[in-house]
Amino acid sequence: MSKKLSLIKQRIGDIQCGLLRFEDKNKQVTLQVKVTINEDTSLNCIVTDEYSQKLMNKNVHLIQKHHNDYLHIAGKVSEEIKKNNRVLAVEIERVCWFVRQSRGSVSWLRQKCLYEPTRITNKRRTADMRA
Repeated sequence: MSKKLSLIKQRIGDIQCGLLRFEDKNKQVTLQVKVTINEDTSLNCIVTDEYSQKLMNKNVHLIQKHHNDYLHIAGKVSEEIKKNNRVLAVEIERVCWFVRQSRGSVSWLRQKCLYEPTRITNKRRTADMRA
């Protein structure tokens, strides 16, 4: 696991909650979730709001804020489990960590860390093997 990813996952685990956003029938939906991290490049979102539609294979965005830290996680729902609570396994596709900075009355967000997993498709892997 990369150093960037482990640092970001530690921060995600420290914050533990956030807003899960996605589009459903051309309408923006926001759900409040509790977040736990996994060993791989995924995380679990425990949905605390009621939402009856299936979310499997949906592109989602998780937004977390703590003091001056802002995390924006883009991913795709890879598994959906409904027991007592609804748990979504989200495969991380991209994470941006921003920190709010200010000088006087002006404030802005500065990117602290960016993580994008490297993926090699089977087609590219096969082409590389043939070369």
